[in-house]
Amino acid sequence: MPFLRNNKKFVTAVVTVFLVLSLVFCFYWELGPVTGGASVADKIIEIKAGEGFRDIVNSLDGENLIRSTAVFKIFAVLSGAAFNLKPGMYKLNPAMTSGEIIKELVSGSHREVTLRIPEGASVYDVDRILSDAGVVASGSIVAANPKGNLEGKLFPDTYKFFTDSQASSVVDKFLKNFEDKTSQILPRDEKLASEAIILASILQTEVPSEADQRIVAGILLKRISAHMPLQVDASICYIKESRAYPAASSCYPLSALDFKIDSPYNTYLHAGLPPEPIGSPGFTAIRAALSPESSPYWYYLSDPATGKTIFSKTLDEQNQNRVKYLDK
Repeated sequence: MPFLRNNKKFVTAVVTVFLVLSLVFCFYWELGPVTGGASVADKIIEIKAGEGFRDIVNSLDGENLIRSTAVFKIFAVLSGAAFNLKPGMYKLNPAMTSGEIIKELVSGSHREVTLRIPEGASVYDVDRILSDAGVVASGSIVAANPKGNLEGKLFPDTYKFFTDSQASSVVDKFLKNFEDKTSQILPRDEKLASEAIILASILQTEVPSEADQRIVAGILLKRISAHMPLQVDASICYIKESRAYPAASSCYPLSALDFKIDSPYNTYLHAGLPPEPIGSPGFTAIRAALSPESSPYWYYLSDPATGKTIFSKTLDEQNQNRVKYLDK
């Protein structure tokens, strides 16, 4: 009968549509996140240069980052991403969808980069290094340092960071490394430890060799005891850098007006150490600050031509050395 035949066609069509929709639903469900929890720990995945697509998918599956290897492969092939996955280290999360994971692996965002933070780098230097490498947004490390308590703790070392990281996680990594590296050598007394890092930050910037750093440490501590201003050029450079940021600042030549800048960091106007470090010292400078060497000297300067530290016992001798080495 025509009615029955038409009815069968209708039922068949409905069932077909239902099956297709079910398959589509299942397909997209399999592309969803493994877990919906926002606090699930990240997984670190490495894609090696030349690594096959199948091996990459198996790695993702092994870390429980995808629901279905088959569906993931089909989606990656259909989207054209299967053979455009970039090598590198990636920070992925089970709360990400397969589409989000593929986007990460294709775009190369959140890749791991290796950076060297040099001795003496200030928070402004570190901010530039990290932002230039795409680790954090420009200014975010400086913004995380409103009270100056990060300065001196961005320990010079080789670090691995992920691009597009949160400044807070980057700062935590620096602080942990500082604690790990210095806890055994710094005094337990917080005030003494802070003063040692401030002094070391000056030595790191002013004096190249460890032997001379020990002598200069003795000179500076002797001047503090005598209530004499330290008159450290590096402190003026730090003020200029902090005021110029985010623009780059050239320290030298220093003008007469530079030495009159009203700042607690101006060691020509204020006796004693600056309130906070002027950079992050390395082991050598920290050791020198903790083991100053006594000497008959009260003054020093650096020969611009050789970098050698020239010591003086009297102000007259220092002025003569200024003419000899600096006023050329």
